Amino acid sequence: MKPNFNRRDFLKLAGMAPLAHLAQALGLPAAPDRKNVVIIVFDAFSASNISLYGYGRNTAPNIARLAERALVYHNHFAGSNFTTSGTASLLTGTLPWTNRALLFNGTIAKQLVRQNIFSVFKDYYKIAYSHNELALTLLAQFAGDIDEWLPQELLFLNSSEKNLKKIFYRDADVASMSWVRNMKINEAGYAYSLFLSRLVSFFDDKNVEAYKPLFPRGLPTASGSGSFLLERAIDWIAERLASLREPTFGYFHLLPPHAPYHTPGEFVGRLRHDGFQPVEKPMDIFATEEGVNFDLKRAYYDEFIMYVDREFGRLFRMLEDAGRLKDTWLILTSDHGEMFERGISEHLTNALYQPVIRVPLLIFEPGRTERQDIYTPTSAVDLLPTLASLNGLPVPNWAEGTILPPYQKPSDAKSVYAVLSKDTQHGEALKQASTTLIKGRYKLHYYFGYPEINGGELIKLYDIESDPEELNDLFASKNNVARELLNELKIKLTEADKPYL
Repeated sequence: MKPNFNRRDFLKLAGMAPLAHLAQALGLPAAPDRKNVVIIVFDAFSASNISLYGYGRNTAPNIARLAERALVYHNHFAGSNFTTSGTASLLTGTLPWTNRALLFNGTIAKQLVRQNIFSVFKDYYKIAYSHNELALTLLAQFAGDIDEWLPQELLFLNSSEKNLKKIFYRDADVASMSWVRNMKINEAGYAYSLFLSRLVSFFDDKNVEAYKPLFPRGLPTASGSGSFLLERAIDWIAERLASLREPTFGYFHLLPPHAPYHTPGEFVGRLRHDGFQPVEKPMDIFATEEGVNFDLKRAYYDEFIMYVDREFGRLFRMLEDAGRLKDTWLILTSDHGEMFERGISEHLTNALYQPVIRVPLLIFEPGRTERQDIYTPTSAVDLLPTLASLNGLPVPNWAEGTILPPYQKPSDAKSVYAVLSKDTQHGEALKQASTTLIKGRYKLHYYFGYPEINGGELIKLYDIESDPEELNDLFASKNNVARELLNELKIKLTEADKPYL
């Protein structure tokens, strides 16, 4: 027997002898009755556009129905407003100013890579997948702590790019870049290789021809990675989870409802002329879009959410029919949101308004049959310590979050932060950033270093309980509150920057 015999080895031997006898013979404590943990992330899924959270359109009837058996968190916030920083917060239990995953398609600081949720669940069989290449960059860093890290192309439709990644799996990034440059026909209608690009395009079209009539706006796609069907991913996840028999930790990061909003035909036009009128809001200092039909883009996004809602409902039903939900914590959440207002479209903005950072969080607890609503502000960084604690695992001292209510009494003094600083390298202090602090009913916006504010500061204060649309800036009328929150936020910024000054 090898000297570093661990619980994983112990569990593998469990099938050869009664558990209690084997533990006694080896002098090991009996393994706790741990449940499976499955996290489902739908990318760019804003709580502001989900009917469960009070949205004026019935975009998610299945999620609303299933919520009657869940813990529903109404004021849950992503760590940032785009995939890299938002996903890093969820997977590390630390904020972007700590893990330093700040750049677009950036990475966790090397010295912090082992501080991730997969390493916490070390005695579990860990499986992970992502449609999104930015999330894949992070998963690649954690590969040493993941037992089954699935290639992105696994759940994509067959295409030349998918086959290329299989052939050049060691140099997939370079191969894909070269392929796109030479073989992909661009919007102008040409590619570097005039003949071969047409030939490749012909065969790629043949591979997806049967699905095209089902998606009038085009098949769902990921930038540079081809097309996919959400149904295929949901079927695969359900079947794979049903086949696993040891304690499992699964992280599945699916691209819808992220742009482009290519929903199935059954949802196209469903919201046309529904009478919905979004709240009119002023142009923001970070506005980038003029002449955009925001109402149309919002409708497309809402219709794509209906696709997500249908497929999550199907996943839930399949897992329940397979008996997996009796011993599984199922988590539904997102890495960030989306917005269509104030001259800002989607989420690539320096602004941190509610639609881009307030995201859904539903926890389906094994055996729970009643709904419980949680209104205390909570953060993506709270998920890691909560799931560890619920499964009898040590909560790592590097995790910045706290255990979620109702598993721990909520504190009125709890502070929730979101951070954006896309130009900051690992070894640099934050010179230009967007930050927020949510505490109780108040939300402070603090921006600094941007040319739109002449390199200075911009401070706003909102009462998101009475003014959830963030229309009335209270910075002047409640200056004492604003200054107190700003002081707290600046102290946190100073602490985060200290190693890099």
